[in-house]
Amino acid sequence: MIWFVFACVFVLTRKIPMQTSLYTSLLVGLALAAILAGHVPLAAAQSTTPTYVLGVSSPLDPLVVDLQNRTSSLTILSGVSGLSLLGPGSILFIDGAWLQTVSSLDPTILPLLDSTILNGIPSIVVRGTPTILQNSISGLLKGAVPNLPLIAEGLKVFSTLPDGTRQGAALQVIAGFDYAVNAEFTWAQQHLTNAIPSTLSPLSTIAKSAGHILPGATSSTAPSWAFVLQLTTDTGTQFQQGGQLMAEIISTFTIFRLQNSGSSTFKWYNFFANQTLIPGSAVSNSPWRNFSENDTVSVNPGTNTIVSHGPGSLTTSGPTTVTYSIGVTAGAFAAAVTANQTQTYMLKNTNVADTSQSTSQVGWVHSIDPRSSSGKLPVSIIPGWTDQIPINQGIDLHGTFTSTFATLSGSSISNTASAGVSLAVSGG
Repeated sequence: MIWFVFACVFVLTRKIPMQTSLYTSLLVGLALAAILAGHVPLAAAQSTTPTYVLGVSSPLDPLVVDLQNRTSSLTILSGVSGLSLLGPGSILFIDGAWLQTVSSLDPTILPLLDSTILNGIPSIVVRGTPTILQNSISGLLKGAVPNLPLIAEGLKVFSTLPDGTRQGAALQVIAGFDYAVNAEFTWAQQHLTNAIPSTLSPLSTIAKSAGHILPGATSSTAPSWAFVLQLTTDTGTQFQQGGQLMAEIISTFTIFRLQNSGSSTFKWYNFFANQTLIPGSAVSNSPWRNFSENDTVSVNPGTNTIVSHGPGSLTTSGPTTVTYSIGVTAGAFAAAVTANQTQTYMLKNTNVADTSQSTSQVGWVHSIDPRSSSGKLPVSIIPGWTDQIPINQGIDLHGTFTSTFATLSGSSISNTASAGVSLAVSGG
């Protein structure tokens, strides 16, 4: 079992440090749902994706109203027996408050929902306790955070590795009910097939992953990297100042495990941390622009060793493709095989400083020129690292990913605001 914990910190500064701070706990967990049928009269919709809602009865419920604007095929289920209606290409939304109540009274509810998720149905819990189902499915990487202000959380299970580890993806949204429903619906549509996701975040269009990646079980004995989990946190409209959106940050952590390593002593995981920064100036008349991304990852040096990381330091002016590889090399750090993954992403008017300290701490600072076009447009930054762990130990990792935005007065920086996502991973 692997546990993931996220925390979000927001700090505003005006020339002189810190004026306001807001601490918000974040986590990516898992979700599901179900019940019988009653068709809903619909308004104009954008798709025909069969979508089912469990745990609500009124067609005027805000969840139903929002979904009517996204699909012309919407059904309110009236009982768990309605789960039989769901098939390939379906999406399931569940009211979290309802699920918490009925699952406490009927122990058969969660197993029924588990089987729905394990059949590959993208499932989203909205309201109530979105993380209620995260501990009900064996083999999933799990997480828990107290006082989590989640609006919604979605889960998709793709397959199972030979060791019983479930391959899955999850999306959590922390601010804005209507935004959360729409974001989860878009995410679920992207996961209607069993195609393993890339290291991109949902809104990233400028970076892409490369490398030999094994999406599931294989009959080959060649070493390769198996996708394990993708966890995404979307801040939505959480970060505002004076009624203006400063930024939306989409943090996407993608994890792979080395298969056929040839070692009975160690195991290896690759992590890619995609921070997609969408400054307020990119989506509205907000003056906020990209300024920097400061990321640091530390592991317990007694049990974990970071054996590779990227990218290295570089300076860019015109469009530049950042390329690096992480993984293992035979003969180094007790590795018996060579197996790497290559990641690329695009930068412009950005300097990268590799601030790594040792095999127990790595880091990067991406400094973006806020006066350039890069300051006003979305950008994806994707560092990565390889963690080596004794076969009888677990991941013990902590990271902070701090995004800073700025406003200008002429050509001078007048205000800055930072939103930091913290990551803790243990187990495995």
